[in-house]
This record gives sequence, structure tokens and C-alpha cells, in this order.
Amino acid sequence: MTNPPDVPALLAGRHRILVTGGAGFIGGAVVRRLLSESEALVFNLDKCGYASDLTSIEALPQAEARHQLLKVDLTDAAATAAAVQQADPDLVLHLAAESHVDRSIEGPGAFIESNVSGTFHLLQAVRAHWEELPSERRDPLRLHHISTDEVFGSLGPTGRSLAARHISAARFTRQPAAECDGGLIVIALGAQPLRTRPGPAFGGP
Repeated sequence: MTNPPDVPALLAGRHRILVTGGAGFIGGAVVRRLLSESEALVFNLDKCGYASDLTSIEALPQAEARHQLLKVDLTDAAATAAAVQQADPDLVLHLAAESHVDRSIEGPGAFIESNVSGTFHLLQAVRAHWEELPSERRDPLRLHHISTDEVFGSLGPTGRSLAARHISAARFTRQPAAECDGGLIVIALGAQPLRTRPGPAFGGP
């Protein structure tokens, strides 16, 4: 079994990284690894809500020189566009989302605004950024949407998604709308959209 590539190899020369939701649990782990294992400049776009915590990031010695917090809510289209322009990214890692299932049932409006409208605003901003780039920077630009396996609904008895094979995931949850927006807009740009939909490694909330 071969070892996975290290962070510099994964970045493939990309030096300016925009991470959305980088003050969250998973996003914070991504930011810390980028700071610890690469020389990349990390722009951390986060609204700093109830689940945000920058303590472990700010404790890193690399943070002062290579980490910049952009306190922005993705539901604010103008502020999102300004943040993307400021970051001038080579790579966008989109982790920002409302993800607590119980909260989505109690107050679905906030999830629509954050996960769908927020993702749309980010993609529009990245598209505008991409259109302004010189050709040598357009081709390497990537937007990686880190989503969740919940877009496929409940798991079946064998651990495989009930929705993955035959049924549209959009019938199961509210999150696929963000996935559809992301794929269609990024493909329209000519860029290559990347998505990750991990399951909960340490159990659900």
C-alpha cells in the first residue's frame, strides 16, 4: 500500500488557498494542516458563528505570517465577492455549511440561506475571479466542495446509500441544491469541480 501524497504534492504549486468555514471543526483541521505542512498563504473565510473556534489555529507559530481571517457571511454576496478578490486564490476549499441535522429540521430557512444561497454567492465570486485571471492561472484554479454523504439520504442495511443508485438525492435532503449549483456553475466556467462527501468518522451529532 502506497503512502498518500503530502500536502505540497497535493497543492501542486498552488500558493494562495481560500478555505471557507475554516474556523469550524473540520475546516479548522484543514487550515492547521495547510499551515503546518506547506508554505501556502491561507485565507480563512468564516462568519465566526456559534460553532467557530480559532484557538487551535492561532496557537500555531505559522499562523501570524500565513493565516488571514476574513470574517464574512457567505449570504452577503458583496462581502463574499470582496473577500475572494482579496484572497486572489489558486485553490478554494469550500467547507462552510450549516450541518446539524436537528437544527435543519427546526429552522430550515437558515440552512437554505447558508448552504444554498451562500454556495451560490461563493461560486459567482469565484467565477468573476476566474474570468479576470491570466490564462496561466486559469487552468490550475480548482474549487473543491467538501460536502457530506447526507446528500444521498439514509444509509441502507449494508452501509450503502439508499439514494445513490437509482433515486435523485434531491428528494432526500436540502443540501443537494448547493451541490447542483456548484457543479453546474463551475463546469460552465471551464474549471474542474471537485467534490468530497465524507461520512462522519467519529459518529453523528
